[in-house]
Amino acid sequence: MFNIDNIMVPTDFSDYSDVAFKRALDLAEACNAKIHLIHVVADSPDIFKLDRFNTEGQKKIMKDLEKNCKESFEEQMDKFPQAKKVDVETAVLRGIPSREIIDMQKKISADMLVIGTHGQTAFEDFLFGNTASKIIRYSKCSVLVVRKPKYS
Repeated sequence: MFNIDNIMVPTDFSDYSDVAFKRALDLAEACNAKIHLIHVVADSPDIFKLDRFNTEGQKKIMKDLEKNCKESFEEQMDKFPQAKKVDVETAVLRGIPSREIIDMQKKISADMLVIGTHGQTAFEDFLFGNTASKIIRYSKCSVLVVRKPKYS
């Protein structure tokens, strides 16, 4: 039988992520699983490319980002009273989102990954790929891709 003990939910705090988090809460409650709610700060701003020159400024920015993310995690969890019944652990990571998500999935031995998708245009997907498609391709566990209902 397929046991689900650890569910990982990447979030960007959007409505799409809310839908995925709600689905993960339903699964976690049914399977008595733990949820790992993570946010990845993309490693693209120029400030982060100057690591060796500005470590104090960078540390302050990361501290502020982590504080903002903590508040956003709390706001996201407050939308769902069900989150109080489930063990939810949060984490803020820094790097390329798809890589960080796959690495974290391995680190926590996730049994399932629940991710929302924005449904980018074909042109954007062709140029950049999208995080969800990269995760599906490289994930070592089952991935549930959740779309925001078109009519709700």
